[in-house]
Amino acid sequence: MCDDFVWDPTLEDLRNRKIDKGTFSGRKRKYDELLAEAIKEDPKIISANTIMPSCRADGLRGIYNAGATCYQNVILQSFLHNPILRNFYLSDGHSSSTCQVAHCLSCAMDDMFQDFWGSEVTNGYTAANILSSFWISENKAFENLVTTKEQDAHEFFQFLAEELHERNGDGKKPEIGSEHSCNCIIHQTYYGKLQTTTTCQNCGGVTNQVQSFLDLSVPLENLAQKRGRKASQKTSLTLQECLEEEYVKSDKCEYRCNKCDDPQQAKRHTSIKRLPNVLSIQLKRFEFRNGTRDKSAAKIDTQVQFPLQLNMLPYTNRARNTDAKEAYELSRSCTYDLMSVVVHVGEIDTGHYICYCRVGDKWFTFNDHRVELASKADVLGAKPYLLFYIVRTLA
Repeated sequence: MCDDFVWDPTLEDLRNRKIDKGTFSGRKRKYDELLAEAIKEDPKIISANTIMPSCRADGLRGIYNAGATCYQNVILQSFLHNPILRNFYLSDGHSSSTCQVAHCLSCAMDDMFQDFWGSEVTNGYTAANILSSFWISENKAFENLVTTKEQDAHEFFQFLAEELHERNGDGKKPEIGSEHSCNCIIHQTYYGKLQTTTTCQNCGGVTNQVQSFLDLSVPLENLAQKRGRKASQKTSLTLQECLEEEYVKSDKCEYRCNKCDDPQQAKRHTSIKRLPNVLSIQLKRFEFRNGTRDKSAAKIDTQVQFPLQLNMLPYTNRARNTDAKEAYELSRSCTYDLMSVVVHVGEIDTGHYICYCRVGDKWFTFNDHRVELASKADVLGAKPYLLFYIVRTLA
């Protein structure tokens, strides 16, 4: 077997129906049999004695805030509702019962997936194993997490991904220029490749550089200012405009050309060489002018409209030299569906993180231990900080 991840929506629908019927335990099977017999005797018993649950879906549990840990909770929820990671951990991709590493973060994640997806408990979850991994570990990278101050959700996402890579992969970061990354679940889920093409304006020489990326960080400030100068009213942006600014347009730069052997003017263009299975996008809402969260830091509150379905073909290196027929075929493999949204509410130092996650065809708001049904309008009306899209062939 090739061990590639295969996502079959038909089988997933059957699995969900099986769960909804509640026939995984002997107790429930006995209850179902008794109910079936009662219905045969009196069909009216259904309308008279059935109470529809207010909120029934898999993995719907909140996570208690352990003291300014909302930034962790939203990232954990986005991981828990990622079907690729879910299937990995539920199929013993990393088994906490056999792992020999002390205070292993991946073991804590494995336990968490089992508690969310293998249990019928719906009350709030205390991420004690995750937190204890930070407190007990001697890893200096954990020091910033052992605090009662609010941290950045994007930084925690990067940190958690790297730590899980070290526990499930070879522990090495992908080399610049390499075409293939680690085969661990994190790299196979989140990592893609960027290609930067530099063209010398003097001799026409072209240089390509390839590097891996975990997420795409999209600046908002400059683009928002450009739009603000064109209209007096409060402006809004679209996600596609932000991506176009970074991955379609070229910019001028000074470049030392190997052929000319002298500094020359050049054009530089960055595009996506390989798309990941799960695309992570950060909208850079926090401006740290001195590199720290001091008084000069500011939050960019610009509204950015984002779609439920996103075509990433225009931002790839294959977009420029592709005819209409080929573009149509490629767009099918470059179409993504929105999976989760992380939102920062409030001021830069006193705010709060919440997230929206898609479960089946429904959306839910995760606000620490509180979970509520959300509408698509609620999701699309939010001001996103992080967006997670999953390629449609796996959605």
